Amino acid sequence: MFDHFSPDESFVLIGTSVVGLVAWASWYYALAKVGRGVRRCGRRWHLAWAPLFCAALLYIVLRAWSAEDVRTDDRYMAFYLAMGMAWLAIFRALLPLFGLSARDDVLERGNDAAAWALTGALVGGMCCFAGGNVGNGPGWWVVLFSALLAGMTLLLLWWIVERASKLADKVTVDRDLAAGLRTAGFFIAIGLVLGRAVAGDWVSAEVTVSEFMRMAWPAAVLTAGAVAVERCCSPVTERSPLSLLGSGWVPALMYVAAGIIDILVL
Repeated sequence: MFDHFSPDESFVLIGTSVVGLVAWASWYYALAKVGRGVRRCGRRWHLAWAPLFCAALLYIVLRAWSAEDVRTDDRYMAFYLAMGMAWLAIFRALLPLFGLSARDDVLERGNDAAAWALTGALVGGMCCFAGGNVGNGPGWWVVLFSALLAGMTLLLLWWIVERASKLADKVTVDRDLAAGLRTAGFFIAIGLVLGRAVAGDWVSAEVTVSEFMRMAWPAAVLTAGAVAVERCCSPVTERSPLSLLGSGWVPALMYVAAGIIDILVL
């Protein structure tokens, strides 16, 4: 199999396969073993299914919209699937730096709101990587460049929302399930917009950045909207009356719908 790849591709395939296998094996082990005392039936199903959903999402994008020499060659399909799951593992490892930790918030404290928020973050992160695979390019490094451009922007926009509205505190401290749902919707919507912004045939890094800046502006609008929504929403308790914004599902679905419309329009 490795005779099919160049030396750098073989190195990347081996490295990403090891990273992905170790990272996701430890993920499922932790889901099964850590924090049994706070686990309820169904509490962790979001996090158990999220990596599988992300892998399926990437497979669909690769099979439908990647370069012709990728979508017609199962070996390159496997290459970019391994690369994508390693990417997602690294993206997941960065989330605690931005206020969301699967182990601390979900596994050890039984926080359902954080489980939803992290699920959305994983899907949004994979959307960024999947978008980088759309179109023709000279090699794996252009996929990585595009995914990094989209992924780091996603984390930056989340940081802006969190700093402006303390959304992470609503999720992790107040355990506000509605806030967790809104966070999930935000991550998915921004991931869709940014993934679309880096999609397309590769010309050069400069052109990619220029096109990204031209097409990613809806993400800024969604970010401003999310800040406005969170400033209007106090943490929801069992005795709090639910509003359309405070319910969680309505704004989350509106965010995702906006991301889908952006893809269809552009």
